[in-house]
Amino acid sequence: LSKKNNFAVAYQPANGLDEQRVIKLERYLDAIRTNLLFAKGVVLVEGDAEEILIPSLIKKVLGFSLDEIGVSIINIRSTGFENVADIFHDDRIQRTCAILTDLDTSITAVAIQDGDSDAVKKYKTKCYNSEKKGLERQDSITEYIDGNQWLEAFYAHHTFEVDFLMANQAEVVTGIVEQVYSDPATIALAKAELTSDDVAIAGKRILTMAKQEGKGWFAILLGSRIDGHTVIPNYILNAVKFATPKMSREIIMGIFNYRIKQQMLGDNTLNLEGFKGNLNRFRAGEIELPEIIDEFESIVLADRGLDFLRLL
Repeated sequence: LSKKNNFAVAYQPANGLDEQRVIKLERYLDAIRTNLLFAKGVVLVEGDAEEILIPSLIKKVLGFSLDEIGVSIINIRSTGFENVADIFHDDRIQRTCAILTDLDTSITAVAIQDGDSDAVKKYKTKCYNSEKKGLERQDSITEYIDGNQWLEAFYAHHTFEVDFLMANQAEVVTGIVEQVYSDPATIALAKAELTSDDVAIAGKRILTMAKQEGKGWFAILLGSRIDGHTVIPNYILNAVKFATPKMSREIIMGIFNYRIKQQMLGDNTLNLEGFKGNLNRFRAGEIELPEIIDEFESIVLADRGLDFLRLL
């Protein structure tokens, strides 16, 4: 049952599905994952890193929890998106569901050259195969979603770890190198590679670190380094926005108030009293979001919260 403005709607999650799909759903929906049936919006991910870090990123950068806006992050692991996303449909549950996955675009040129060592050939072949699978996955998801207004897919260009690194200053990741490596020479090399502007170098290093630690544990280490100035990759922001089609003025007010505190921590000379007055006018519906965004940006010049607010 879903409560609307002045009425309720009854949904039938298995309506129109064949027996095999129903069986898969029943096996998947354990005591933890059944919350996707009751969320206002859902983001499906396929990795521990996204499941661990996305809620933390939203909280530390935007100041609200996904629970506050009724969005559930569901880690499908090896289940397959289609087996879970089936229930979000005009005939079943009419709620928004964002599919979040990787394109796995290669971080290096994959053409094998004369003189490449066996190790280089093996690495390039692995990158090529991952990229090929990423494109096949995108084609499959695009075909699956076609015509379903409740589903949309959002892609990391490479992988979550690589896209996160390239969106942020390397210090976010270099700060945990000592927790991954103990050898001084390896620590120095890793830090140098992570600060490279070449995605082939920096990307390979962060993927090596994530593989060594395990993506889940590596995400926990990264989580200890993120703060209000961390950049959330755009594909994640767009996925959260899609899963939350209606963001209340109260939540938007909360984002602004949180970002004001973050700005004041960095510069206590900022005069935001006039802006706070207009923010109350926004809350009362006297002015609209684009106007208040422009005013905030004119005062603080750049703010991480604006990346998300502009999407609303």
